[in-house]
Amino acid sequence: MNQTFDVAIVGYGPVGAVLANLLGRDGVRVQVFERDREIYKLPRAVHFDDEVMRIFQSIGLRDGDLGETAPMLGYQFLNADRELLFDFDLGVTEQGWRPDYMFHQPDLERVLREAVEARESVSVHLEHEVTGLSEQDDHVVLDVGDIRGATDRGGAGGGTSRRVRAKFLIGCDGASSFVRKALGLPLEDLVFEEPWLVVDATVTKSPATLGLPSMPTQLCDPARPITYVPVAGPHIRWEFMLLPGEKKQDLLEPARIESLISEWVDPAEVNVIRSAVYDFHALVAKRWGTRRVFLAGDAAHQTPPFLGQGLCTGIRDVANLAWKLRLVLEDAAPLSLLEHYQSERDPQVRTVIGTAVSMGQIICTLDEEVAAARDADFLSREDRRIEKAPFPPIGPGIHLGDADALAGRSSLQARVKPADAPPALLDDAFGPGFHLILRGPEAPTLSHASQQVLDRVHACVVCIGESLDIDGAYRDWLDRHACDAVLVRPDRVVFGTASGPGAAESLLEALDRRLTGRASAG
Repeated sequence: MNQTFDVAIVGYGPVGAVLANLLGRDGVRVQVFERDREIYKLPRAVHFDDEVMRIFQSIGLRDGDLGETAPMLGYQFLNADRELLFDFDLGVTEQGWRPDYMFHQPDLERVLREAVEARESVSVHLEHEVTGLSEQDDHVVLDVGDIRGATDRGGAGGGTSRRVRAKFLIGCDGASSFVRKALGLPLEDLVFEEPWLVVDATVTKSPATLGLPSMPTQLCDPARPITYVPVAGPHIRWEFMLLPGEKKQDLLEPARIESLISEWVDPAEVNVIRSAVYDFHALVAKRWGTRRVFLAGDAAHQTPPFLGQGLCTGIRDVANLAWKLRLVLEDAAPLSLLEHYQSERDPQVRTVIGTAVSMGQIICTLDEEVAAARDADFLSREDRRIEKAPFPPIGPGIHLGDADALAGRSSLQARVKPADAPPALLDDAFGPGFHLILRGPEAPTLSHASQQVLDRVHACVVCIGESLDIDGAYRDWLDRHACDAVLVRPDRVVFGTASGPGAAESLLEALDRRLTGRASAG
């Protein structure tokens, strides 16, 4: 146990794999421990959004690299008579990507793991189970069992144990997180629990050929609320709400599942690959970690699936955490920087869960009178197409706070044309790290202190002149927010904006104060 690694990751699902990629891209020494040998063969999550696609982009993956993945064509809510209550407008967003994608999780996990294999500073240990941990002043000690050849999943009957030391430990180990339980971190129940039957299947022909909807559909029927999702390729999913008095085991009978499916399509055209009853929960950890141990993904929070944000929130977690870990490990910021992980993520996660619960209440009503009033309200509207609302900002932390309208929100990503290079999205053209986006074709001369801040945080200056801003998107963005400079964090959240001749200097000075703790969070 002589060597101390930078970061240990427990859990190698999509969230753990994205974190390993983000840290490995930057040369952080990472050890990943996963108790299972193989990728789980069945889909669980099926949706990610534009911000998550931008995070995939940051680790070198495009939408065409992610296996069976397809942009969502729409998202519709129907009443019991299959009349449209409302749907969503799904055009390209300010992130440079489509707002929503459907995917086959085993494919995505395979691609993420293949990308990790190219990260020289990352070591992955499959069939290794963490059975204990203790936090010291400057490191964490993990007890790790090598359970290859063990006779049970607890590690008994074979395998060896060893101790591993890391400066930080991140628990990406799911809803039943060992790390969370070992730390004694309780979950807060946000009071939502509904049992649903989830049926994953493949179809013999394209869904459209079989008369199935081409887009995700919520059937808001008080007789039984149902969700239908064309995932990607031949993969589809139904979710059927259990009614009062129904027993979980009864709905898992093949004949019962066939009966439910037959209301949508000829069951002979469907191959059911999984059926399970899940209790949809709304839970958030009261504390997301300690001094050197942190939770991410389902280990930290669980949301009803009605917004499709379960996986997305976990990947946002690790994008928020990765750059902070890097700066602390490089002594570019104090350990206290990590205290802002929960302060930033928790309020946004709670807002997302609250919205999902509200949407679930629209979908899940079994009261015919309430459903009729809901339907009448939507059907009376001349325009039933809803524009997706901007994602809520992060909470207080390393940004300029509520006084700055852009701070804490995702930054724009549009096409640019660097000199002697083809057009590209901005993140591809200028790489990871902080971006200091400045109006005009040339950067001002910075003070020595400001240049030191730029260098310390691996920042890149992006000068928005006409030759770079080929579509005028950045000029319009700066005009719309009445600013001359925008400082963007590595997780593509805006730190803050400024105007005037000293705009760049003021933002870098403010960042330095926030990173070193010399100013209270906004």
